[in-house]
Amino acid sequence: MSDPPAKLRARIVELARAQDPYAHVFAGKEFRRDYVAARTIAWSALFGDIRQTTGRVLEIGSKEGRSALFWLEFFASAHLTCVDLFENDDVGRFDRNLAAYGARLRKMVGTSIKALGILREENAVFDFIYVDGSHQRDDVMIDCLGAWRLLRAGGVMLMDDYTWKRDNPDAERVAPAVDTFLAWHEDAEVILRSHQVAVRKRPA
Repeated sequence: MSDPPAKLRARIVELARAQDPYAHVFAGKEFRRDYVAARTIAWSALFGDIRQTTGRVLEIGSKEGRSALFWLEFFASAHLTCVDLFENDDVGRFDRNLAAYGARLRKMVGTSIKALGILREENAVFDFIYVDGSHQRDDVMIDCLGAWRLLRAGGVMLMDDYTWKRDNPDAERVAPAVDTFLAWHEDAEVILRSHQVAVRKRPA
């Protein structure tokens, strides 16, 4: 008799993780959710060409730090800035999960609009930016616009959850913000459009 669907799905995930070369990165860490393990192989292939040249990474939306762990391991010589409200128990898990990375990590607690303003004042420039904070259209738009100003020419920005909750009102989805951002920026070369959207910043 075949496995029930739920057990079968769990087995598929288990096998995928067993083949994941980054599975050891997450071993022994504290997590309540996993939106990353299924993406590490795709990320590795998609961003392999910038792996050695990426020195500064910005992540908007870090939660417990699972994606942050991946970026720190994948971009092995990079410095990572993480922006999040770090509410409730997430902050403790984030701190414990990322404790080993010391000076390679900067944690900015608060809203993304405030953090992006601070980074702008510091004249910060990033090679890679991951936008995965709020899922409200207006917030996502602010994050995309603010982050784009911090991205160097030739750098890559990855935006998550493009297909999230398609039936929600536009104000409660990511896609309308990303679509508008792309319509406004001819200097954004789309290199991936799926559940996530990745763009490379063309030189001026």
